[in-house]
Amino acid sequence: MRPLLRPWTTRRSPSAFPLVLVRPFSAAHALPRCERLHVPCRSSGSLRVDVFHSSTPSSPVLLYLPPGPVIPESAEEQDRVISTLSATSGATIARVNYRASSQFQFPTPIHDVLLGYDWVRQNLLQDGFSRPVIGRLGVCGELVGGSLSVMLALTECRPGESRITATAVNNPIVDWLFPDGLPTVAEAELLEPAAPDETAMFADEDPMALTDRTQPDSHTNRSMKNQKRSAKPPPPNAWQLYGDDTSIPTVTLSAERDVLFRRPEDVFDRFASPIHFFRSPHGLLLYPKQDDMWASEQPDTPLDIETRMDLSHYQSYDFSPPAPELPVLARCRAYARIYPPAGSNLSLPEWRITAGSQSPLLDQASDLTKMIRRSVARHTLKKRAGRLRWQDSAEKEYYEDYAKGRVALETFDGAGLWADQANNKQWQAQVEQIGGWMKEVLKPEFV
Repeated sequence: MRPLLRPWTTRRSPSAFPLVLVRPFSAAHALPRCERLHVPCRSSGSLRVDVFHSSTPSSPVLLYLPPGPVIPESAEEQDRVISTLSATSGATIARVNYRASSQFQFPTPIHDVLLGYDWVRQNLLQDGFSRPVIGRLGVCGELVGGSLSVMLALTECRPGESRITATAVNNPIVDWLFPDGLPTVAEAELLEPAAPDETAMFADEDPMALTDRTQPDSHTNRSMKNQKRSAKPPPPNAWQLYGDDTSIPTVTLSAERDVLFRRPEDVFDRFASPIHFFRSPHGLLLYPKQDDMWASEQPDTPLDIETRMDLSHYQSYDFSPPAPELPVLARCRAYARIYPPAGSNLSLPEWRITAGSQSPLLDQASDLTKMIRRSVARHTLKKRAGRLRWQDSAEKEYYEDYAKGRVALETFDGAGLWADQANNKQWQAQVEQIGGWMKEVLKPEFV
């Protein structure tokens, strides 16, 4: 495990869910017939995809992404989750065993999931004559698998083709920029991002807010209000409150981050931290100036060739050059981003987001739900009513309720992990509800 740097690595709406009959905990589901296939990854080996066939030929297809290295040695638990999903959803399940380790760091897990998704579309979405059809696809996962599921759902949802139409994630890691690495500073002392972002709205600002944006001082007044509120310390977040949870302690999450990412800046990538599709990061890396006499301190008068050779000869005696200083992570302002972007022809799927009420990742699940709901409400209103209706309070409330129906959030006791079945006695009921929800959403009329 390679440490990065000290500041960087310190350590619902019930009506939205269909009624699902939950069996007793002791009930067991048989694992369906499994076909293990190896998909070549060009020069980087192969990817294993496990296909659990449904008994119904025209069944929908569900991609399942394992939780990753955060919960190792969970093969039996994963088989129970898959058998439960298969029995309650009636879908053919393709488990994409993406590679994520110190040997296969990001972006390898992203490439593996996209490769597995393309393979599923080409090989499992066929009719009785082996002809390709437009199919109904769902995706689900938790932890690292939840992060990759969110990435896939946000980017592979184009109408008119086989696409992701239903997404279920549990305790997803959607922002690898964990709170323990960000220093706590007052609102007035927050830095600005290194480059201008796509909008001038703060990340927590509603793009459909009923405000008069023609006033030039509205942004300034908002900043002054934030500065006045900054005198009171912020309340503790879920990362601080539940960081010692035995199921997913924060020290384990931070350690896995250091293993899975080669460079500190890689966690800012939107495909690795998909919450950044909707807002800019809360932090930025400050790189120290390198002491390079030739690059940063060029003399006003060019040196002749003999002088430069003498200087180079003198520098050659320094056999122990100082190690380069590592970047320092600083907190900065976060700005809202418009996603999907205009002209992208993306239509976000339906969502079911779950998390444990004592999970350190609870805030991430809540933020993801809020961001997706805003996006669904904004784009649906724009598509159906146009920009002129944005300032209508009735229209705004209607589309906000519509978004809550498409993006549901539910919490469970404890950490609420599917794979930690020893500490989560309700895992089967949770997974059965997910399977029943998938069965309803993936019906043909929803495509």
